[in-house]
Amino acid sequence: MKFRKIIYGFIGIGIACAIVCGVIVWDILHFSDTTVAFLNVGQGDSILISHGSYQILIDGGPDGTRLMEQLGAQMPFWDRNIEIVIATHPDSDHIDGLISVFKNYSVNQFWYTDAGKNTSVYKALNYYVEKESNIEKISTYRGLRANIGNGIYLDVVYPFKKSMEDIDNINDSSIVTLLTVGKEVFYFGGDLTSEIEDVLPLNNKITILKASHHGSKFSTSDTFLQKTKPRDVIISTGKNNRYGHPHKRVLQSVKNIGAQIFRTDQQGTIVYNCHQEKCDVVLKK
Repeated sequence: MKFRKIIYGFIGIGIACAIVCGVIVWDILHFSDTTVAFLNVGQGDSILISHGSYQILIDGGPDGTRLMEQLGAQMPFWDRNIEIVIATHPDSDHIDGLISVFKNYSVNQFWYTDAGKNTSVYKALNYYVEKESNIEKISTYRGLRANIGNGIYLDVVYPFKKSMEDIDNINDSSIVTLLTVGKEVFYFGGDLTSEIEDVLPLNNKITILKASHHGSKFSTSDTFLQKTKPRDVIISTGKNNRYGHPHKRVLQSVKNIGAQIFRTDQQGTIVYNCHQEKCDVVLKK
């Protein structure tokens, strides 16, 4: 009887190990391609770029609990490291969730600007960033590039200068990046207004454009859309938000250029699975 219990014990351990190994292998295969996920974080912004086990998180939305749920769905459970975290600007609907990221993940690099706000959320984020002794803090402006691998890279195109302390409109301190994956180019513009967007030196045609400022009437102008001519436009916003985002003018302008609109308030998390030639969209409620 005792011998039989030992045998059953070994069999049980073997089955458990096989299940764990199978899940890990599935995760490795599942997360091996490049994905760009516009996370459903409510009235805010958060974008996760993944290439294998390499991740870049742009903003964290307004709710750390909700962001942790979204990251748990997109990242392998055994991966507790994010290579780069970017805070586009210090509004709470972009940085509040990042506090939970620094509490629960190790972060290699933190990209930011020196535009600040005298808020408890901004102070708390700075506190947790400063607690990380091994993190590399990078004041971000045009010319910075992250080489992700296999010809995939993230380029900073704005701000044009290192210091943004004297900026009048905090939205216009937003870090703007372009992600190039093969023939596809993603635009991530934070809450940048049309005043700056319209003069950005964008030499590449944008294929997937995240509408700045959640589809506000102050961003994503006709001029900007005609210049970039995106195939898809992503609007990250919350259901029945009090700001009226997205604005009807923006929706009509996007329709006028023939682009397809995807909205996190209607379709949930929006994921692009990218291969050499094309990025295909997958909607995940």
